[in-house]
Amino acid sequence: MNTKKYLAMFGELAENGQIPQELYDRLLAEVEKSGKMTKSIYNYYLNELERLRLFDVDGAPFDTNKSAKTDGTYVYKRTKNPFWHIGHFFWSLVFKLVGFIGGAIVFGVWHVKGRKKLKRIGACITTSNHVGYLDAVLTLRATGMQNRYIVAAPHNCKSTVGGKILCAAGELPLPISYKGMRPFTEMLEYARDKKKAKIHFYAEKSMWIGYRKPRPHKDGAYFYAEKLDIPVVPMLYCFKQARGLRRLLHLPKAVIKIGDPLYANKDLPQAKRKADLAQRTYAATVEMYEQFYGVPLVYEENAE
Repeated sequence: MNTKKYLAMFGELAENGQIPQELYDRLLAEVEKSGKMTKSIYNYYLNELERLRLFDVDGAPFDTNKSAKTDGTYVYKRTKNPFWHIGHFFWSLVFKLVGFIGGAIVFGVWHVKGRKKLKRIGACITTSNHVGYLDAVLTLRATGMQNRYIVAAPHNCKSTVGGKILCAAGELPLPISYKGMRPFTEMLEYARDKKKAKIHFYAEKSMWIGYRKPRPHKDGAYFYAEKLDIPVVPMLYCFKQARGLRRLLHLPKAVIKIGDPLYANKDLPQAKRKADLAQRTYAATVEMYEQFYGVPLVYEENAE
């Protein structure tokens, strides 16, 4: 773990009022005591965020340098350019293979139960927990050879060669302004109408590395589900105790759970539909968690 980057993140979060000063001071003291950022300090940090119900606070540092500028100037698609279609087809195929190989080797996911639910409904929005830098591999594994786009923060879609490859493969940076919403929405409409694609959102917003409990969902994915008039399919990335060679190599053993499609309730006023859909999707995710782990979902209690 990069101690310098974590300390900078903690300091910025405290300065912006996203975490209490008391928590920052404790984290700083623990890092100074151990001489570096450790996994135990990181777990303490996540436990404190859970206890304080700060579920969308950043769980890991990230670099915003050269982030995609989704202020209305970012070009999501170039449908009249044949090279754009060729590049998208090629890199999408490459990443589908990455999903199969990486999902099987890195995460031990050789078979995905419930994938037929995705095949039956055509275009949809999928959601999942966000548990690591490589969990997009699980998203790729879940959708298999179906058309798929992954919605990500702009810093994941950098103006670099690697960033451009990710975008060509189907990574869509979120808009950062009202002007950026129109081209983003048009891209989602293209994914729905022309590609019949699965559009994946990490509805918890922030990434908490190794955190297994589902967190409450933000409304963004459900705003677009209602706007595009497509269902939401909740997914949950779960983890078993690794055994044998996987345990020896410190490789995780993941299981992908896929829920039933959920639709916006048209009987509700439009202003309430996205919050209702978010709540029902979160509830379905909690149910998958409880069935898989065999324990009720309980968050740390705030002692205050």
